[in-house]
Amino acid sequence: MASDSPRRPSRCAGGVIVRAQAATEQSYMESVVTFLQDVVPQAYTGAPPTDEKEKVIWVRYEKADINDTARNPEFMEMHSGTTDPPLCLMIGYTDGMQIWSISLAGEAQELFSVRHGPVRAARILPAPHISPLKTDSFADKRPLLGVCKSTGSSGSSPPYCCADLYSLRTGEMVKSIQFKTPIYDLHCNKHILVVSLQEKIAAFDSCSFTKKFFVTSCYPCPGPSLNPIALGSRWLAYAENKLIRCHQSRGGACGDNAQSYTATVINAAKTLKTGLTMVGKVVTQLAGTLPAATPDDEGTPHCASRRSPHNPGVVTIIDTHNVGEGQVLVSEDSDGEGVVAHFPAHDKPISCMQFNPSGMLLVTADTLGHDFHVFQILTHPWASVQSAVHHLYTLHRGETEAKVQDMCFSQDSRWVAVSTLRGTTHVFPINPYGGAPCARTHMSPRVVNRMSRFQKSAGLEEIEQELNRAAALGGGAGRCSPIPGLSSSPSGSPLHAKLSSQDSYNNFTNNNMGNPRLSPLPSLTVVLPLAQIKQPMTLGTITKRTGKAKPPPQISPSKSSGGEFCVAALFASSRSWFLTNPNIKREKDQSRQSVVDSLYIISCYGNLVEHVLEPRPISSAQKISDDTPLELSTCPRACWTLARTPQWNELQPPFNSNHPLVLSSDLVQYYQHLLAALPPGSPGPITRHESSDSLASDHSGQEDEEWKKSPAHNLVFSAWLTPVTLISGVGR
Repeated sequence: MASDSPRRPSRCAGGVIVRAQAATEQSYMESVVTFLQDVVPQAYTGAPPTDEKEKVIWVRYEKADINDTARNPEFMEMHSGTTDPPLCLMIGYTDGMQIWSISLAGEAQELFSVRHGPVRAARILPAPHISPLKTDSFADKRPLLGVCKSTGSSGSSPPYCCADLYSLRTGEMVKSIQFKTPIYDLHCNKHILVVSLQEKIAAFDSCSFTKKFFVTSCYPCPGPSLNPIALGSRWLAYAENKLIRCHQSRGGACGDNAQSYTATVINAAKTLKTGLTMVGKVVTQLAGTLPAATPDDEGTPHCASRRSPHNPGVVTIIDTHNVGEGQVLVSEDSDGEGVVAHFPAHDKPISCMQFNPSGMLLVTADTLGHDFHVFQILTHPWASVQSAVHHLYTLHRGETEAKVQDMCFSQDSRWVAVSTLRGTTHVFPINPYGGAPCARTHMSPRVVNRMSRFQKSAGLEEIEQELNRAAALGGGAGRCSPIPGLSSSPSGSPLHAKLSSQDSYNNFTNNNMGNPRLSPLPSLTVVLPLAQIKQPMTLGTITKRTGKAKPPPQISPSKSSGGEFCVAALFASSRSWFLTNPNIKREKDQSRQSVVDSLYIISCYGNLVEHVLEPRPISSAQKISDDTPLELSTCPRACWTLARTPQWNELQPPFNSNHPLVLSSDLVQYYQHLLAALPPGSPGPITRHESSDSLASDHSGQEDEEWKKSPAHNLVFSAWLTPVTLISGVGR
């Protein structure tokens, strides 16, 4: 029936809307059939499928104005009723690309769809940060879409050598940045646009798109990202080709971190494996079944590393605000202007990097894909040599090699998801400050304090004892606090145990409450994945705990598709709340009731699946305490089929002013305009209960008259009637 179809035309500006479907056994069988149709020849499957999908070559989640809660909370609240941002994802095909937005109500809306040849990289550029001394040269053209496709603005240019910027408002190309070598990726924030080339990085100002600085000392990687970088709100991390001692920060992977027992066992196992392999080669050579290696071949890796002046696995982090104009040079003769950290991260070339939302943590992966390192960056205002890099975690995936293609943190930085080209997403628990993850740290919706002294200082232990005594007399459970708000404390759980004076003293000395850049540095913790989610047959193929549960037999898509299977993951609020009971009305804080956000995985088949994560103390523990290890229960709850077919209509700019991408960009630009016009020393945040006359008193002319006629102005004006902060967090 047509009413049961998950797809329908859009009611507002945009393309098709796809509703979420429950992840049932039927959808699991459909994914199997789709997989077999894609990999098995039609001679064996019969007639070709009637709903053939276009081939997906890459997928990516995007951070833009439409889902930036810090700069645009009004757009989210007016469209979804809460401040939870929509998911924005991009799908690249062999012929064009697509942009989708998934609201908190579970509806996926198509925002952009075009067919103009293969696209290697694309980004939605956020509205730039402006100031009284800095204006936006492309304000009337935004939002902008940066695209690197097979042919640039000029047909004679080599493929993938141009970064073209298109206006989604007018549909015209407003800027074309050309290079002599191919572009491999694009990155952007509200200050700069970064173009990643092979062994080079070029950064451009987000307002004028003039060259700001460039880096020519990158260490290349075999792939999938040939020049991996990580761009935060201010810092830029890239793989350096040399380790310069005079700029080296304290710590890193080769610092004086004390390895844990687990790390020692893992390293011993690796050494034993290497030794057995060498013994096997020697025995085979003596038996005459393998030709003896030449002297040059036996020590090729080591000799090459000695002869080569470059060092793999080195990371340099620069401050994009303080770096000078021109080339960024990290050498013995340079003063390291703008360099905030410089340290060794791996022994092999780095293949992928990612900052956490705050920018204080950096997770890295090398070409082998065995271990992923989590570093805490503690910078110093003087020089990078005074900075400290704490190696907090080694996330051990396994002993088989795999290429990492995607890494992401949860919003509270307590979970890390790493996806490989094998189509598997590994979920690891961590703490933002280090230490072993346990029931105390991950069984609460909030991040628990490192010292865990809140419960004792707030008197919650005495309150809990009174509640338990009252529950014993009255037969109740005694779980509610008579004082509102106390029961929601991060440490106010029944699992929390008292700390003795000796334990408090040990914690004080071990955690070094003084200068964190001085010794002793935090000890390294090795963490294994609590869940491994396999694509595309995600349903029913999840291991609850590494080594504890054996996954059912499955067909590996990586073996049938050349070893490459693109996957992207993201932590976000649940969008499957209405599937169990569609008649209920979602409350504003309903998504906050879960301990951890859901994990959204989009695969190269265009299927988006929401996985609900439920951490709990390990079931094999005889007595549950704060230090009880964790296990993770994962369940696919909802799915969206987003891949387009050849019959799918295109959705190209120019877009109207009520298009979600255009409307969100207008709101951010208007807020930026107000902040830039405020005199120095005036309060920054503007509240909705202030009248519209006070907001418009400092701005007059034709520009304001045009703004008052736009849908964005009507949206802001209607929101002034409620006393909630309008732009809290903007400009921080």
